[in-house]
Amino acid sequence: SYPRVVWIAGGLLKGADVDPLVAAVAPRLAGVVLLGRDREQLARSLARHAPSVPRTVVPSGDDGAVVTDGDSVMREVVAAAVRLARPGDTVLLAPAAASMDVFTDYAHRGRAFADAVRALG
Repeated sequence: SYPRVVWIAGGLLKGADVDPLVAAVAPRLAGVVLLGRDREQLARSLARHAPSVPRTVVPSGDDGAVVTDGDSVMREVVAAAVRLARPGDTVLLAPAAASMDVFTDYAHRGRAFADAVRALG
């Protein structure tokens, strides 16, 4: 397990209740980067269970922002996570949601994350 986590989360929750998940992970959160259509539901849960945890919302196209592709969204997400992380923190892509609002599928989301991390050098 990881003592301090910068959590990348969001997408299509499909009606899932995220409160139990957020409550369980809240003590380990160093920061959260939210993306995707249902990011506000996650933000509300974070406000209830982890109000002091810093969070960043990355526009992902469904809110009127212009997005060229999921890869550019993920590069922005990873950059935001790096800004929140301190040495020793773990940046964790664990979206807790489906990917099809921004990415072709879960594999595309995973590849985009890996590519964005590799591009950091």
